Amino acid sequence: MRPPTPADSGGSVLGTPVVSGSARNPPDHAATGPLAGAGLLGAPVAEALAVIPDQSERLSDAGLSGGGCFIRPLPIDTTCAAAARRFFREAASTLAIPSGLLHDGVTMASELAANTLHAQRNGGRGAIYQRSAAGIPEIWLYLRGTGRTRELVCKVFDTERSWSVGAELGMDKAPVDSVSGRGLQVVAGLSAGQWGCHLTRSRLGNWKVPGKAVWFALRIPPAALPDHVGRPRYSPDWLINELEAMLGDRGLSAGLVRADLDGISVLSISQHLTVWRHGGTVSWRTPSGQYHKMDLDDLVEVAEQIVCAHEELALGEAVRI
Repeated sequence: MRPPTPADSGGSVLGTPVVSGSARNPPDHAATGPLAGAGLLGAPVAEALAVIPDQSERLSDAGLSGGGCFIRPLPIDTTCAAAARRFFREAASTLAIPSGLLHDGVTMASELAANTLHAQRNGGRGAIYQRSAAGIPEIWLYLRGTGRTRELVCKVFDTERSWSVGAELGMDKAPVDSVSGRGLQVVAGLSAGQWGCHLTRSRLGNWKVPGKAVWFALRIPPAALPDHVGRPRYSPDWLINELEAMLGDRGLSAGLVRADLDGISVLSISQHLTVWRHGGTVSWRTPSGQYHKMDLDDLVEVAEQIVCAHEELALGEAVRI
């Protein structure tokens, strides 16, 4: 019997060939009009959202002002850049970001979305193949850091796990020319080098699909942050419960085993990945063999780095086999 695939979970939709032309700077209103007969992948983003479960009950999906992650699906057509610009503005509307910084973020989000379209074209040899809702590109935004020192992180996820020009999988920093097009040169410049790529899993849909996220980060002035940022709002016990739920939401629950004793929690995620919580900090051994320690308050980033470590280890196991 063949192993199950994302398409087996339901919601598989047949898309249409990519429309030729520039994906980088179509008018922002282009994403609002329906594409007749295109199905989910060519539909307005609002229609795509309608078929994806609402996950807003989790802190990880509570949006920037709630300390969570803003998540939206991106269309795989020439409206993707306009959709990314609109979503970036929507997410950042809860922060008093200076106009120049907001413009840079909008521009970079547009470039990441456009490069995702290039990757999908390369992977599909010019056409969009059948895939499930869980496999469409996604844009994520969240605040990274603790206290009043925060960065706004924007990531674009797709299911193409490698760069198109010989880069190693799982690398955090990628060469500027590693994805077709010159968009990442813009991202590298505007982010002052604060960008990269890592392995991860999707967030939307019931089936969490492996892939990669390309990201950039912008340092946010403290005055632009919500008042509650930096104030302790959750106990370590609550946060470790939320971390366990977040990892389960990303498809890691099958092998996850937990033990608790006197302020220490252990999350055994796989044979080679164990997360330790002591008080308000968590630590784990990275695929490179080093131990990484973080504040549990930085919950969304903690969960994302653990998912990345899991995917790198899983890839290493697959290569050895």
